[in-house]
Amino acid sequence: MTALSGGDRLGNGPSPESSVLERPSTTAGEMPSGARSLDRIFPLPGDATRGRQMQETWQAFCGGMDGAVRALLDKSRSPPEIAYAIGELVHNSFRTRGVTLTSFELRRLVAEVLLQQRQAPEPALVVFAAEPPPNAKPWTGDEPAPPAPRVPDSTFQAPPSPLVSFDGLLARVVAGARAQLKTVVDRAAAREAIDAVLADQPVEARERLALLALSEICGLGLIDRLWADRSIQAVVVNGPDAVFVERNGILVPAVERFRDRGHLLDVVARLVRVPPSGIADFRLRDGSEGTLVMPPAAPSGPVLVLRRGEPGAATFERLIASEMLDRPIAGLLRIAARCCLKVLVAGPEGSGKTALLAAIARDFGAARIVTVARHRSFNWPLPSKVELAVSSDAAGAASFAALLAAGVRLRPDLLLVDSVQAPDLPALETALGAALSRGERASVVAIPEAMAGVLESRVDLIVRLGRARDGLFHVVSVTDSSGGRLFGYENGRFQRGTATPSFAGRVQVAGYGEALSAALR
Repeated sequence: MTALSGGDRLGNGPSPESSVLERPSTTAGEMPSGARSLDRIFPLPGDATRGRQMQETWQAFCGGMDGAVRALLDKSRSPPEIAYAIGELVHNSFRTRGVTLTSFELRRLVAEVLLQQRQAPEPALVVFAAEPPPNAKPWTGDEPAPPAPRVPDSTFQAPPSPLVSFDGLLARVVAGARAQLKTVVDRAAAREAIDAVLADQPVEARERLALLALSEICGLGLIDRLWADRSIQAVVVNGPDAVFVERNGILVPAVERFRDRGHLLDVVARLVRVPPSGIADFRLRDGSEGTLVMPPAAPSGPVLVLRRGEPGAATFERLIASEMLDRPIAGLLRIAARCCLKVLVAGPEGSGKTALLAAIARDFGAARIVTVARHRSFNWPLPSKVELAVSSDAAGAASFAALLAAGVRLRPDLLLVDSVQAPDLPALETALGAALSRGERASVVAIPEAMAGVLESRVDLIVRLGRARDGLFHVVSVTDSSGGRLFGYENGRFQRGTATPSFAGRVQVAGYGEALSAALR
């Protein structure tokens, strides 16, 4: 999914823009003859979606790009030039299908392509054109050596980067197409102008360039290409020459840059309407969120941050892998849900509260789940799940308090309550009391840290999220209603507390006493 804006919060309406980077699905099948499957070349990434996309793209490349690869094996080129040319072909083939390769992956795939082409026997190291004449003098080794050929210094210079050359070509295509367009850009007219500019380009590169140019003119260009990589959790733009991406909690420089400040401003204008203050928050159609700060508030800007908005896809395994929590804490939360305990999740905005609620719900299985929130992050398909979402822009829509009361009456096995605000606290206390009186004790509530003190005495387990010294958010403490510390995060690791939980008796009656002992061991 690309990062096309769904409209900023100021307009309260969706943007008319839509994605122009389509990622065609490849029919699963056997690899072409002579080609190895991608998982035999290097370990696939942990992201199953990206791994599947890489497999499909590699299969399509091996099946349809053999002729293009052979055309690059020109004897007039040096081996580095051939490797660079094949690297450009592989990089662009994957990028147009929404997959951005790392340097390691690109090098391995280039080596694999070269290996596939070595089907013919290698030439002999020494070839004699003819036998020496009978009267030739024998070679003694004392003969003067022939003068060494003069090789110009340019021979030893590396060819230009394929990314620079391709992006330069893309910029020329975009400039040529825009010169033919009017002020108001229509998608069909833009594609027609792009095709006219690409008339003299090779057929195998024409469609790829057309899609990228269409994204530059009608979409978000560089942002689209970066956001298509599902391993990227965030994109940070500190200016045209400072673009970073976040993977697995680590911020690294992006391969690509904006051409200049005008290029960046053009993308920003299609992403969000900038208010007079120069600061705007917005939401993308895939649920992701962004923040923009314009000059003069950000003198070197525009400064742009996009954060992947997929907390509803979180699982305990993913949260453990990201070190947000460890396996014993996940085990304790699993037991709490199955023993009908009330759990309070507290933390600052963006700390992962919604992701933790989603992981608890996904682990709960096919039991009846009711969710109440101001977002749609819990909208995965499950017949036994009921999603109640507050509509902020619909006239006469039900309030958060009304939906919360209805959620309790729907008799859930697990009630998830997220995006609670200060005015919702009285209704939340009433709802939790009603759930308790009906014997429906399984509930997980996420609230800001500043509001946690109001509900601590009404719940069984309190989970606090916070930013540690490494700059990442973790579960920093897990306590019971009496304040007993069960888990904490100190010195870069999760540590077991010394307290015995006040709810241990109820867990024992429910049949999970041994599991609780194992989690707290």
